Amino acid sequence: MADIQPSGGGGKGGGKVRTKKNSGKPDMTPMVDLGFLLITFFIYTTTFSKPNTMSLNMPKKEEDPEKTEMADVKVSNTITIIMGKDNRIFWYQKPLADVTAEDLIEVDYSADGIRSAILKKRANAIDATKFTVVIKPTAQATWKNTVDILDEMDITESELYAIVDLQKQEQAAYDQKIGN
Repeated sequence: MADIQPSGGGGKGGGKVRTKKNSGKPDMTPMVDLGFLLITFFIYTTTFSKPNTMSLNMPKKEEDPEKTEMADVKVSNTITIIMGKDNRIFWYQKPLADVTAEDLIEVDYSADGIRSAILKKRANAIDATKFTVVIKPTAQATWKNTVDILDEMDITESELYAIVDLQKQEQAAYDQKIGN
């Protein structure tokens, strides 16, 4: 920034123009530019927090469907979980064709809720090594519900689980249970 110099004209001094010495103030305009350049540099070079991801291992697709082994899944070795709207969760342990609204047992996502049900049903299973959890989200279930139930699979050390679509019989029982 330039300073305005007062003129020394009109007075005594015999016509000599004397210039006033600068007071030594530095011009701060380039310093502001440098500050913004440094801020921009540090913003671009910082490492932002990396998103946390959960690995979901899916089975490989078999090239020849005839070679695929079909597991003998018994009702006593499975528990079916239905995730609904408003963080509601239900479970049942019956054949699909026999499911009614009265069979759906509502619990929550706490340790005393779905985790306890999974652990009790696995303890009562015929073969605990083949105990399977079938997870069925409704259209109103949220991603948070899915992540929560996958966390429960990890906590309860359930190695055999599947996420599948809701069947018509289950959808009708669910709708009747929640009052739709």
